[in-house]
Amino acid sequence: MLTVLERGQTGVGELMAMEGAARAVEAPPLAGRAGGGRSDISCRGVYKWYGDSAVIANLDLSVAHNEFVCVVGPSGCGKTTLLRMLAGLAEHDSGSITIGGVPVTGPLPSVAVVFQHFGLFPWKTVFNNVALPMRAAGVAKDEARRRAEEAIALVGLRDSNDKYPAQLSGGMKQRVGLARALAMQPEVVLLDEPFAAVDAQTREILQEELLGLWSRYKQTALFITHSIDEAITLADRVVVMGTRPGRVIDDIVVPIERPRSVASVRRHESYAPLRERIWERLRTTAQPK
Repeated sequence: MLTVLERGQTGVGELMAMEGAARAVEAPPLAGRAGGGRSDISCRGVYKWYGDSAVIANLDLSVAHNEFVCVVGPSGCGKTTLLRMLAGLAEHDSGSITIGGVPVTGPLPSVAVVFQHFGLFPWKTVFNNVALPMRAAGVAKDEARRRAEEAIALVGLRDSNDKYPAQLSGGMKQRVGLARALAMQPEVVLLDEPFAAVDAQTREILQEELLGLWSRYKQTALFITHSIDEAITLADRVVVMGTRPGRVIDDIVVPIERPRSVASVRRHESYAPLRERIWERLRTTAQPK
């Protein structure tokens, strides 16, 4: 479930307001686990304008049930705007956006979002940061505790339940964000450059962990990234967006078998040609006209 407390980088005052709003939410019943129904993503002829400037123009994009798709593109091409529209945090101006066949007009209970800037409440422990969205959604206390503890253990933070965000590294904070999304048992996970704020070594470790978590849960996933290497490592398909106004200029299947590791992807015979194709598309679209 996407809740109002998952909006990314915020000030303390705004977080306090979010906490109160989250507790007041009367959320719909939780959606079933992935596989219980369609959870694919569909965008058809989508436009988004800011003033007189089109940020996204005539964008078509599909993500199949249980598919992992990465979106890459130059800065300013509308990648994050696309994710916010899918999450129901921003409106599209024309075209259609559906998730599981349901038109997106606001946050859906079947969708979880993981942001780059963690969005953790600094005054809450790891456990309470993970459990709060479930309690706001009406999950029974014992069930919320069980799911929170399980998710925290899965991301390797079993011994950090009682720590506060200020006591965590960047990588650990992002693991808390992943645990919070997993604990909600969503059908669709949207990830907006979640590993961009950590160092290169931690980034590769988190990529490996996400590969393992996705293999276990297999939710439909859309992952925004600037990194070609990251996209090839994680994705079933890599969607390339062109410069503003954003639109899809290439859609590339990654023919690398799963399970994967960062090292096995780099050694695969398809890796170099894939990287060259994606880079050439990005380089060409970014050139001044």
